[in-house]
Amino acid sequence: MDYTVCVVEDERVSRTMIVELLKKMGIDRIVASTNGQNALEKLKVQKVDLIISDWHMPVMDGLEFYKAVKKDEAYVDTPFLMVTVEDSKEKVVEALKIGIRDYIVKPVSKNSFESKVKTLLKF
Repeated sequence: MDYTVCVVEDERVSRTMIVELLKKMGIDRIVASTNGQNALEKLKVQKVDLIISDWHMPVMDGLEFYKAVKKDEAYVDTPFLMVTVEDSKEKVVEALKIGIRDYIVKPVSKNSFESKVKTLLKF
C-alpha cells in the first residue's frame, strides 16, 4: 500500500502492536511518536494519510493533539483514529464534541483495527 500513517502512542508495547498490524496490512511507511508534541513536529516535514493516536500521553494528550492537527490546513481532511482505554459515555461524548469520529477502545482487536483503517484509507 502506498500510504503513510502517523502512530502516536506513549506505551511502547501498544505502539509496537499498532505498527505491526499496519505492516501486516502492507503499510510500511509509518511515522511513530510518543506524544502529540513530538508528532506535530514530525508532521511538519512528513505528510501522512492517516493519524492514529492514543488519548492519554505525556506532554500533549490525544485531544490536544487532535485540535492542533486540525488547525493545520494540510491536515483538515486527514482521517484521525483515536485508540484509547476511555470507554465511558462522557469521554466518548467529549471526543465527539471536538470532532473525533473514529474511535477504538483498547485492547484493540486485529479485525476491528484493520476494518477501521481500511475504511479510513478507503482501500
